[in-house]
This record gives sequence, C-alpha cells and structure tokens, in this order.
Amino acid sequence: MNAYPQIEVLDENLVKIHAHICGDGNMHKRLEKRSPSSIRTGRSTKPFNRYILEYTNTCPKLLDVMTKCIKNVYKEVYVCRTENKYRILVRVKAFYDFMIDMGYKDGKNWDIPREIVFNKKFRKIWLRAFFDDEGSVYKGHLMCYNSNKKAMLTIRKMLHLEGFKTSFLTRTIKYKGKSSPSYSIRILACSYLLFEKIGFDHTDKKKKYEEFRKNRMRQLGLSPKMVLNS
Repeated sequence: MNAYPQIEVLDENLVKIHAHICGDGNMHKRLEKRSPSSIRTGRSTKPFNRYILEYTNTCPKLLDVMTKCIKNVYKEVYVCRTENKYRILVRVKAFYDFMIDMGYKDGKNWDIPREIVFNKKFRKIWLRAFFDDEGSVYKGHLMCYNSNKKAMLTIRKMLHLEGFKTSFLTRTIKYKGKSSPSYSIRILACSYLLFEKIGFDHTDKKKKYEEFRKNRMRQLGLSPKMVLNS
C-alpha cells in the first residue's frame, strides 16, 4: 500500500521535479523480495514492486533544489543521496504515478503536458530546470540537447511562446558502433539576453551566462544591472 497520497494538484515543485527527471533523471520499478523482518510483521511473503525516481547531477546546488522540491511535496519522505554524492533517489509510488500521468515513459519517451506548456509561470519554471540539466552556455548563443525529438519540438514551441528566436538541429551520434539521433535547440544571438527571463540555478552556467550578459549589455550601452521584465 502506498504510504503517501496520490498527487492531484500541479504546483511549481512538481513542475521542477518533472523537468529534472526528463533532463538528468530516470525512473523505474523493480521486483524485490520481502525482508525477513517485514515478513515477521505479518506482511505477505510475495515479492513486491519498488518504485524509484533517480536524479543525477554534478552540481550540488541542483541536487539540493531537487531535494527541497521533493520535501515540499511530501515533508516526511526519505531522500537518499548515493555514495558518489552526485545522485539522489526517492522510493515513492506517488511520484512514479505522477510522472506516468504527465506523459513520462522512459528517458527517450516523455512529453510535456499542456498544463505546463500553456501556463506562463509553469513554462518558465520548467524551462529553467531543463536548461539547468541539458543546456550549455556558449559565447553568443545557448543550446540544449536531448534524444527525444517530439519533446524537443515542444520545448522549442515553449521558447517561441516566450519570444525567443531559435533554430533546430539534428545530428547523429556514434557510440560503440551504434548510431543514434540527437536533437538540439539553439537560442540565437538576438535572443541571448532574453534568457534573463528564464535564468539558471546551475552554479557554473549561471555565472557564465551572467558574465556574457553584462559584457553584451555594456557593448549595447545598457546598464548591466538591468533585468528584463517578465
């Protein structure tokens, strides 16, 4: 029996959780045997399904953000940080069911629901979390990458709704003799400063973007302290 109530109302914590699982996370279920202590309490001896959500990132700030979001949904839930310190996992069926309801199947098959795409507040929150995971900051442009073409086209639509000019690129990646497609969205230089509306939580990406933004605004004769209206 699931110890936590089912998720019924979407909020910003759940939006971030969804984006991070789609970005640098995964989820799965596995069949496990009952422990002797569990059997002694009178539970069934039959194996049971364990529902697991994992999130991996080398940026400690993002692991903390994800942990906080999970705790904001279920205060008492245990969030495990694994031995390598770059991965957290949570074993709560309600989160698993939530991701399924939101269109997530696996790392290559997931969708972004209309409740996020067409909600201005949720859309920005989702894009920020996803770019924290899958985005890269270059001199003059920003890019994000993923192998899910359908989702990437939806993300491009979300960026267009925010006023960004973008291009869509497809390339083939070869690994261990196998080829697979990868898709990227490039935010053009003319929209680079507009990303201030989205921003980063990722420590290094935030610093790198802010450095470029300040330099570019000085070149344009604007105050580096200016922040675009949302």
